[in-house]
Amino acid sequence: IRYLPADNQPPLGLTQKLYEDKVMKDKLTLSYNNFTGIGLSFKNSNLINKKEIVLEVSKDNGEMIRSATLNGRIVPDGGFVRFMFEPITDSKGKAYIFTLSSPSSREEEALEVFLSKGSESIASVAYYKPPSAASLIGDIYSDWMGRFLKDKAFAVFYLVLIASGTGYVVFGKKETI
Repeated sequence: IRYLPADNQPPLGLTQKLYEDKVMKDKLTLSYNNFTGIGLSFKNSNLINKKEIVLEVSKDNGEMIRSATLNGRIVPDGGFVRFMFEPITDSKGKAYIFTLSSPSSREEEALEVFLSKGSESIASVAYYKPPSAASLIGDIYSDWMGRFLKDKAFAVFYLVLIASGTGYVVFGKKETI
């Protein structure tokens, strides 16, 4: 597995234009090690933008540690695009600032970046590289009962269904409800 999303993308809201000196910044705090990318949703009306888009990742102190560049021609209108880079191994619990720019784009060919609904923050998804298949399986199945019981209606329905099926198999057709 090359990479996985750390969270779901927040609901999309308004957009903000990205061109020339218009730069966007936001902050992420990671819940996993091996931070390896950021996914963003763009509006590229009539696929007009064909210029470079640059994403830079910095530590809290401003030191740039990763960078990724994409061409606007691969960004579909309303498309979700991933900026991938070499993993940052010790990223769990740390905050990073990401800066998005398109220095060679003019205002009339600007890309628009979707913001989170009801917020001024960029609607972004962090990606991480799982250290091994075993750790991924451990993450999936750790606290599975807690996640199962989170939706109480589903849990009750599912447990009743299993109990009924077990009763049918054990006691036969004639003695079940």
